[in-house]
Amino acid sequence: MSVTGTAPLELTVWMYHYVRDSGDEAEAGSGISGLPVAGFTEQLDEMAQHNAMLSWPDVRAALLEGRRLPADGTLLTFDDGVRDHYLNVYPLLKARGLSGLCFGLARTPEAGLALGHKLHYLLPVLGQAGLRAEVYQRLNSPQQAQFRHAEEHYRAQYKPATTQGETEVLKAVLQRELSVPAESVLSDLIARHVGDETALATALYLQPDQIHEMAAGGMHFGGHSVSHPWFDLLGPEQLGHEIAASASWLADIEPGPWAFAYPYGGLNPEAPRLLAAHGFAAAFTTKARLRHDDPYLIGRLDGEEVDAVRASTAHA
Repeated sequence: MSVTGTAPLELTVWMYHYVRDSGDEAEAGSGISGLPVAGFTEQLDEMAQHNAMLSWPDVRAALLEGRRLPADGTLLTFDDGVRDHYLNVYPLLKARGLSGLCFGLARTPEAGLALGHKLHYLLPVLGQAGLRAEVYQRLNSPQQAQFRHAEEHYRAQYKPATTQGETEVLKAVLQRELSVPAESVLSDLIARHVGDETALATALYLQPDQIHEMAAGGMHFGGHSVSHPWFDLLGPEQLGHEIAASASWLADIEPGPWAFAYPYGGLNPEAPRLLAAHGFAAAFTTKARLRHDDPYLIGRLDGEEVDAVRASTAHA
């Protein structure tokens, strides 16, 4: 697969995860918050009024065929394939004749929740300090030492004096250095404090009938791995597995070439080659950029932090 031309792509891409209100069907009493539906609706209507709203095929044609995009071209993307995108996002887009690009995980409910989503369920129940204590006491001595070392490392990057800062430190430790033992430890805590993990995964992630309804209604889908790992921590074999599984999952939804979103925005120098070999024409990061020089490093703006993003990009 080759990309036509060498000119940088000028494109605004917005990224969303949870779009939900407290107590609605998507939130379902989980305590996991997100961008309020009214806030998303306001953003959507403002964008539709002032920008040229694009679909993934529009962007793909620009990459592969050299077609020009409008100067105010805007693409909406949604990560993790959660039910919010069917319940709250899809109806709003469909009513306005708009399209979104949804990056789903290539996993079945029997595989349970991805590690990051286990944390999302546990934090509202246990809090940061409670979750840290529950995890730490279940680790063996070498793992506890590794935990403390990683914790000190990430405290230099975040603001641990705040609850949010401490939460980000804990997430980083468990999602990166301690990800292997954390998988089983967090599953045990889910079973103890939240409920049946398979049932939670069934309710949280988009199901095949919802995906096919959305695809028939003008939405498009891209890859987002199987287990949602940091790509920079993966060896070639696991990296290839995550990408190949995404391609196999997408083949049952719509024809390629497809797009891919890096989990957590994590990068691996081998990823672009493997993505191209498996039918992906582009890949999206979490870096805030409006000009994109590499089709496998397309930046995105965070829709949940729209005011801060606008302020930072106004001077870019």
